[in-house]
Amino acid sequence: MPKCNTCGTANPDGSGYCGLCGAVMNVPRPARGPVHRLRVFMPGRNDSRLVELHEGKWLCGRASDCRLVLEDPYVSPKHAQLSVNGALRLTDLGSTNGTFLRLRGPVTLRSGDELRMGLQFLRFEALPASASAAGGGKIWGSPSQGCRFRLLQIIEGGGVGEAMPLGDGEHLVGREEGRMTFPGDMAMSGRHAVFSIQGDKATLRDLGSSNGTFLRLRGETELQLGDHLLIGRQQIRYEAK
Repeated sequence: MPKCNTCGTANPDGSGYCGLCGAVMNVPRPARGPVHRLRVFMPGRNDSRLVELHEGKWLCGRASDCRLVLEDPYVSPKHAQLSVNGALRLTDLGSTNGTFLRLRGPVTLRSGDELRMGLQFLRFEALPASASAAGGGKIWGSPSQGCRFRLLQIIEGGGVGEAMPLGDGEHLVGREEGRMTFPGDMAMSGRHAVFSIQGDKATLRDLGSSNGTFLRLRGETELQLGDHLLIGRQQIRYEAK
């Protein structure tokens, strides 16, 4: 039990004032740990809100009992978890539409990686080996041996729109230029991003686009100051700690 510095009387833990003489008790407040600040930008609006995170775990989603509520139909009820233990870490909780991180530099892609550019949802896939028929012929529809990967446009409902085979070399994607273009997508830059294929290695880099290129996260990710997240239609920026 803490003692009053004025009269020496023992007081219950957490007392703000001495019960005998009324003096202010000098009781240290429990440490809250580092503060991490996220700015949440509202889709279709110019305003934003600032969220402060302290030590512990913070559920993020559409459900009202989440500590970070995102009112967006493309956000799952329990979409992701933010964990603060010195650093700030993010884990997607198997959400329907994923959690995406804006690229800061070139990244190596794996088959099955999903991307968001402008209003497009794209999937990067490895192509299977060419199938041969009896007698050495080729089966109709088999992938070309010169293309190891493909880029698929995923449309609403999960169907496939455009498909772009990717062989060795560079492949540009954009609103105005590239092998795969989206002239009606005003959220995509004219020259948005480029895929580079060298044998079994595939890399992607953003070309300084206005709205960025985002890669779907796999597993727990430690966030860095300045990172931009895309959850549903909500963009979130990690501003300070």
